[in-house]
Amino acid sequence: MTTDLWEYRPGSHHAADLTLVGYDVEATDGPLGHVDQDAGDHLLVDTRPWVPGAPVLVPVGLVSRIDHLELVVHLDCPRARVRSAPPPAAVDGTGGRAALDAHYARDRAGGRRVG
Repeated sequence: MTTDLWEYRPGSHHAADLTLVGYDVEATDGPLGHVDQDAGDHLLVDTRPWVPGAPVLVPVGLVSRIDHLELVVHLDCPRARVRSAPPPAAVDGTGGRAALDAHYARDRAGGRRVG
């Protein structure tokens, strides 16, 4: 069974009534940035100063868990994988979602993502 890239996973500790804006974001290999925008099905992450470049769009299906006490969103992929995703401007609309689905599909195998 695969996880929908645009929905939080069961057990991720997502709370629909809480925004994640301001939370730090950690990839499997270290800090990625902080949440600038929580759109429900994706997060816009400011990657400065850890990763140079523009903000990145992170589908919530990449969230492995949320620590509401430490204010940290943990992802199940490395920084390079997120950094190499299409830029947010290219992901506007359903066609952009298909681009992100294709980008992260390479990591999904048998219902799990590999980093």
